[in-house]
Amino acid sequence: MKKNLLLVAAVITSAASFAQKQNIQTASNYLKDKDYDKAVEYINMATNDPSTKDSPKAWYMRGHIFMSIQADTTLKKPNSYKEAATSLIKTIELDAKYEKETVDQYLHYCASMYYNESANAFNDKRYEDAIASSKKVADIYNIDGGKRFSSNKQFEKLASDALLVQGMSTYNAGKYEEALPLLNALKSNAATSTPNIYLMIADAYRKQNKDAEMLATLEEGRAKYPNDQNIQNEELNYYIKQNKQDVLIKKLEEAVAKDSKNADLYFNLGTTYFAMAMPKDQPKPANSAELVSKAEAAYAQALSLDANNAGYNYNIGVMYFNSGSELITQMNTEADLADAAKGPEKKKHEDAYDKLKLQRDALFAKSMPYFEKVSSLLEPKLKTLNREDMGSYRGALTALKEIYARQNNLPKADEMKKKLEDSRK
Repeated sequence: MKKNLLLVAAVITSAASFAQKQNIQTASNYLKDKDYDKAVEYINMATNDPSTKDSPKAWYMRGHIFMSIQADTTLKKPNSYKEAATSLIKTIELDAKYEKETVDQYLHYCASMYYNESANAFNDKRYEDAIASSKKVADIYNIDGGKRFSSNKQFEKLASDALLVQGMSTYNAGKYEEALPLLNALKSNAATSTPNIYLMIADAYRKQNKDAEMLATLEEGRAKYPNDQNIQNEELNYYIKQNKQDVLIKKLEEAVAKDSKNADLYFNLGTTYFAMAMPKDQPKPANSAELVSKAEAAYAQALSLDANNAGYNYNIGVMYFNSGSELITQMNTEADLADAAKGPEKKKHEDAYDKLKLQRDALFAKSMPYFEKVSSLLEPKLKTLNREDMGSYRGALTALKEIYARQNNLPKADEMKKKLEDSRK
């Protein structure tokens, strides 16, 4: 009797399994006819039934159906890739080799769609959504510990870009403790490391009152990106707020003394001196002129060691150009006073205006050869410039355009304008 019961039970199970296998085929047939609703209905029967819920074929077919729905733009179901991804990941869990080439192609596509969703969410400042979507990219890329897609360089870059979105979104969401390991991973990856990553890490430490870690990050960033003004300014601003500018100067001077052939150290020293001489949103210190002279001397040393460094030339040009631009405000004040005055008082303000104009023009003239050098160094490499160098190139052209215009050299000003426009094509 027991044997008969077992036999009957086995027959029933076998019949159910056969029915579900038929459902997989039926779903496939409906898919060929583009009857997607029926295809989904029958494949869901198969993936939910105990007899075929662990069938890689069933889950692969489900993923294939939802990828087909995704591809059919007339249906307007742009999020179908999410169901496809879930099904394809399940396929791999059941049989890593099942239709591997197609599964991998599909999952790469799904990861790309998740990345686009995360980037759009980040741009819309929906940081939690951006975090969730970027994590999905990582989940797919890290299947089998990252081994499955390790040879796919395009996917590797996509995963790096998604990690960048995740790190920045976590930081912008104010989750600094969670953001730090992500940002530090980005910092260590040549494909994603930028000066801005260092600034975010430093700021995350600052907001957690971890000054030692913040300063260490800024020093590391300055060493890696010696020409980045924002990192230098962030470090200097910290010392200024702590009224410890002399500490930073001493550190830089000691570094120069130990490595007198290091052009970057001289450049950093010059940049620091100039930033102290012309602090943003603060009055100039009494020894501003002395600090500018020290900046010039340090910059001269940097150029004597590396004359063809575009970053050095650009920043030195900026020093003179900004110094000249600062005088324009004073010139406007004198011009207004002259317009309102009469007699000797009017002459006094006119003379003051003329004196300031001479000083401004002299400073602009000083900046020109440095900007011209930047242009000559970077223009031949225009198609391959990184973001930092492209910024220097366009900044130099913008400054030259203004200087030429003020000199009434309109042909040269127009030439700079055209080069600027060409650089954005």
